Amino acid sequence: MKPTLILSLCILSSTISLAQSKREILADIKSKYLLIRELVDNNTLRQYYSDYTCDESVEKGTLTFYYNSRELKHIVHQYTQGYVSYKDEYYIWDDQLFFEFSTHKIKYHDYEKNKKKKIQKVDVVLTLEERFYFHNFEPVKCQFKDFETRSNRLKNPKTNYVRNQTADCSQATRIIEKYNVLLEYQNANIEDECSLPRSISRIVSDDILHSTLNKKQ
Repeated sequence: MKPTLILSLCILSSTISLAQSKREILADIKSKYLLIRELVDNNTLRQYYSDYTCDESVEKGTLTFYYNSRELKHIVHQYTQGYVSYKDEYYIWDDQLFFEFSTHKIKYHDYEKNKKKKIQKVDVVLTLEERFYFHNFEPVKCQFKDFETRSNRLKNPKTNYVRNQTADCSQATRIIEKYNVLLEYQNANIEDECSLPRSISRIVSDDILHSTLNKKQ
């Protein structure tokens, strides 16, 4: 057998092995996620809840930790500022973050002509979602999606029917940093509310909103 053919077969075998390993990792992440979601939805986990107000930015938020006995399983950080609401979720197994899911909703008004050619106000919600999958604190998959709902539509898109797009994983390090900061607030009062880590997509959200509004002008 020619050396070049042997090398090609080795590369192909290695590629297949890596693909199988990634599929197995993602399947394991999904199983852990579904188990934690079931525990949370059934109100099985012990909760530690704290709310806060950041006067500097007129922001309100809540921070909730979920425990299975003494083991941390889930963190939810929700906050609102003006017309934007944020929800950042962290899923943990054996003290390791394995999945992060963020949802950001931007509310604004638009104006359109109706069937009678009269101008009517339309309530619009722009939803942005991020999903980061981790293995040993290294990103293995990163996704993003955005969709818009409008009050004058009979049918609006739902997240389950909107396709995810592959996203750049360069923000994964900042997610880990946010997660580590939030860990410090377990069983402790939030003294400096304005120092809590904010969503990494805040700038992205603003850019998409401005782009959407400019198209309307």
